[in-house]
Amino acid sequence: MPPGAPISSTSLRRFLRWRMASLIAVNVAIVAHLLHGWWAGESFGRVVFADAKAALESGVINPGFLLFALALLVTALFGRFFCGWACHMAALQDLCAWLLRRVGIQPRLFRSRLLGYVPLLLALYLFVWPSVKRSIVVPLLARVWPSALAWFDPPPPISGWSLQWTSNNLWAGMPEFWVAVPFLLVCGFATVYFLGARGLCRYGCPYGGFLRPVEQLAPLRIVVDPDRCDHCALCSAACSMQIRVHEQTRAHGAVLDADCMRTLDCIDACPHQALSLRLATPPLWRDAQPAAAYDLRLRDEWLIALVALLTLLATRGLYARIPLLLAATLAVIAGFLTWQALQLARRPDLRFRRLVLRRGGQLSGMGRGAIATLLLLGLLLAQSAALRVVLWRAAQLDAQVTVGFDALAAGADPSQRALAAAAARWYRLAQPLGDGGLALATTPEVPLRLAWLELVQGDCTAATARLARERERLPEDAVVREAAEFAVELCGRLSPRSRP
Repeated sequence: MPPGAPISSTSLRRFLRWRMASLIAVNVAIVAHLLHGWWAGESFGRVVFADAKAALESGVINPGFLLFALALLVTALFGRFFCGWACHMAALQDLCAWLLRRVGIQPRLFRSRLLGYVPLLLALYLFVWPSVKRSIVVPLLARVWPSALAWFDPPPPISGWSLQWTSNNLWAGMPEFWVAVPFLLVCGFATVYFLGARGLCRYGCPYGGFLRPVEQLAPLRIVVDPDRCDHCALCSAACSMQIRVHEQTRAHGAVLDADCMRTLDCIDACPHQALSLRLATPPLWRDAQPAAAYDLRLRDEWLIALVALLTLLATRGLYARIPLLLAATLAVIAGFLTWQALQLARRPDLRFRRLVLRRGGQLSGMGRGAIATLLLLGLLLAQSAALRVVLWRAAQLDAQVTVGFDALAAGADPSQRALAAAAARWYRLAQPLGDGGLALATTPEVPLRLAWLELVQGDCTAATARLARERERLPEDAVVREAAEFAVELCGRLSPRSRP
């Protein structure tokens, strides 16, 4: 086809149709796998990257570990095809971006320097830190500061490597339904709306933290035929990662951006077939790199990075329900909203998407609503952070209560009772608002620890009543049942002289 000749709309979207079919097939396969595991009681092990962490901690090689290793190898050779064509979270984000565009909202990419390191830091924490902790940190602390070992929860040593191909619990470690739905909404619609298309891939995916630098080794790249290209920028408009394709190909002859996921939408969009997938010099071996443009001043970057860090620490594991990926996503969104708050305070005219927040130095109704929403979210974050501090202090005091079963049956000594009373006061602050605490929901460990501390103080009535309420609330929970049975046995042996 000669340069400038039009091509049919059918051929224009040929890669898009194949990619959508691939992403749909991945999600159908996931559902089929879960249904087979539920029906058969046991199935092929989970094929999820998250299980690679478990393999590194325990030495048990599972399908998730092998898939992650394969994805790294494929990425090093061919680029991030897995992210573009086989990731279920990519499918979710593409669907959310499409739905937003259907209602007239065009996601705009948020460009941040420091938040771009979040995936790498998460990857190092998940996949490198356990081995460093086991091999270096724990032995060192054991020699120089033994009391600090309690802070690190050292993993057990790996006795050997083994293979595990099957699983009888495919949902182990996954969030409950009422957590999974907000998880999908936040990691889908919220990341796309606030951070731009594939915002989770850029700023929240821990696996991308390793896939992104490995991609720079890949020789298979999007390259341009300069004789066909007329610099129309349709390729950049079509890119789902919002990469400036026309600028990079003009400057370097190829797309060098590490966020390129080989969706091939840019090739589809070119009316002159100027782009193609071919071998080229990998970015790692080039002197020139694509110029980066950012939305924030560096001093603002540090502020939003601090807000993101505090949000991550405050929300991860909150109420024993918020997983790391959701907490990281909330952290990045909190950083973005902090930047928007700065913009709202500084600029006399400000729009967000199609909403006018400030005009001529005056706040609009939407602007006042935005401020009220930001204040409410700030209060929620402060409340979550306060709860984490309360739980941390309670756990510190609780760890000093070391009385055993036999000693407790005879009556704990006064110092242990005093420590138990102090820890219990902090745990009571961690109860829900309706029970006199500051939490919005129940943290599962709190009622059990409170009951134990009440037993240490000799208050059998309060402990057994608390555990009875927990059994009524969680009738199927084996841990609560065993705790209630333990309390009854202990109270039966507790001598009258040890009662308060």
